[in-house]
Amino acid sequence: MALKINQDFGMAIAAVNFLKDKNTTDYIQAGEIAKHLNFSVGYLQKVIQMLNKHGILECKRGRIGGVRLSADSITLLELWNVTCGEAELADKNLAIMEKPLKAFFDSMSKIVVYKKSKK
Repeated sequence: MALKINQDFGMAIAAVNFLKDKNTTDYIQAGEIAKHLNFSVGYLQKVIQMLNKHGILECKRGRIGGVRLSADSITLLELWNVTCGEAELADKNLAIMEKPLKAFFDSMSKIVVYKKSKK
């Protein structure tokens, strides 16, 4: 059985990892990221806008524009909250799942996807 995750969440992780692996402060065009990751550039731009709005990525418009990492540190939980929304553990409909969800979110908060290196 395959685990299905939110497409935005998966794209966010892949984009952050791509930018991390580029290891540059230069702006990378969304088209380059999309081509390398085999994503639709239009859909990737939507995800990039969400990440930009929350300070995870920095965007620059124009011919020499693009996107680059902005945050000093990024966890899986931060990417989840931006792309999937923050969980409402107090929701009475989720009461039976409160403990496993709390454990899930606690573990995601400990997984660092990116940490800015000190130069």
